Amino acid sequence: MALPQKVINELTREPARTPGWTSRLLMFGLTLLFISTFTYFGLIYGYEPYLTRRVQDLEAQIRAFSAQIPVESQTNIIRFYSQLANLNSLLRSHLKASPAFAFIENAAHPNVYFTKFDMNADNRGISLSGVARSVRDITEQVRAFQERPEVEQATFNNVNVGQSGLWQFDVTLVVRDVLLHPSPAAGPASAPAGAQ
Repeated sequence: MALPQKVINELTREPARTPGWTSRLLMFGLTLLFISTFTYFGLIYGYEPYLTRRVQDLEAQIRAFSAQIPVESQTNIIRFYSQLANLNSLLRSHLKASPAFAFIENAAHPNVYFTKFDMNADNRGISLSGVARSVRDITEQVRAFQERPEVEQATFNNVNVGQSGLWQFDVTLVVRDVLLHPSPAAGPASAPAGAQ
């Protein structure tokens, strides 16, 4: 049995080609090339001259403003700004002693008062000289300092009785860095130990 003519025609005819992934990739590449080229020439011939004109306009405004202000005034303004910048830098790195004073006030025994205060931020040390009514008051002051979380070490020395009958002593405290450089969010470092 012979094949019908219609089937023979279908078999001998070439199949129609459908676009595959290579033609899609080529089309995508050409589209990217066109967009890149258009963007490049747009930036070079459109945006760059616009930016150049803006810079020239701003430079002209600066020259006009500087011509209005005398050179002496400009020098004074620059000097004043430099002083403000230096002052700002100093204040940011400045050590505040007020938390240390508040700490000592809260940790002081009622029968003890301090006559000398010296603070060294480099070694986190506070040196105090004090006067107490009795040796027991000094002992309680030692305990009060040692129980504070801000104190790493407390050293008492030169304990002696003075001419007025009051006991004199020296104390050196090594404090934690948080007392000398309190963070603003932490609040005052001087809260009494039982207040938390």
